[in-house]
Amino acid sequence: MKIASAGCVCVDVFVDKNNEVRPGGESLNFCGNISRISGVECSLLGVVGDDDFGRDVRSGIASLKINADNLRTERGATANHRIWHTADGDRYFTEDSWDGGVFQTYSLNKAELDFLKTQDAVHTHFDSPVFGQVLELRKKSGFLLAVDFNDHREFSEWESIVGSVDLFFISGSLDDYFGDILRSWSEKYPGVFTVTLAEAGSISYKGGREFRCSAVPAERVVDTTGAGDSYIAGFTAAYTANCSVEEAMTQGSRIAAENITHLGGF
Repeated sequence: MKIASAGCVCVDVFVDKNNEVRPGGESLNFCGNISRISGVECSLLGVVGDDDFGRDVRSGIASLKINADNLRTERGATANHRIWHTADGDRYFTEDSWDGGVFQTYSLNKAELDFLKTQDAVHTHFDSPVFGQVLELRKKSGFLLAVDFNDHREFSEWESIVGSVDLFFISGSLDDYFGDILRSWSEKYPGVFTVTLAEAGSISYKGGREFRCSAVPAERVVDTTGAGDSYIAGFTAAYTANCSVEEAMTQGSRIAAENITHLGGF
């Protein structure tokens, strides 16, 4: 089973942990978690700069079972995210936390697009500069497309694209989980529409049916960075392997619970 992610590769700088640097970003967090799942050939497509942060990324993933042949190095700064934590381990940012570096102008070339066509599933995120390219490729290819829409809320604009998304993920809360919208989409389109609710678990819709999954309790919450990415990784791997929606949700929850017990997204 071949699964690739094309999107953000960065470093996370944990300011309140003595500025400790860890490789991260939605796509790398996804690959870092999914690479530990048996039977998955995982590939990472992204870009880093020719700086110390870029070298930190490459050295940080060297021992993982990730095909990084399509991780490019370009002249400039690697994207980086400065992160702080609350007393209970929940991460937070400031207005100037993010520096997009070379990722801001990232674009997939023909060889990379051709490579994605060979995959069983492809993951990306809505705010990636290559989202549009991956979406268009999905319309012409047979891979399963998983997209993280993070905390965006452009539901009326998404109506024209969600029919091409096989696994739709969005983060929310019990007071803000858009059940009516997701259910209606699931009645019109063949995909699975999932909202992750942190400690409240997750809710998925497929074919008009609602599926609920409780969060797996974590032994100790150290850092919530990458919790959503790890859930999506587990869910995508299970669903691509023809597991049911309920089984995919359970695997996503289990991996997310393990992920938040340590520093970093994978």
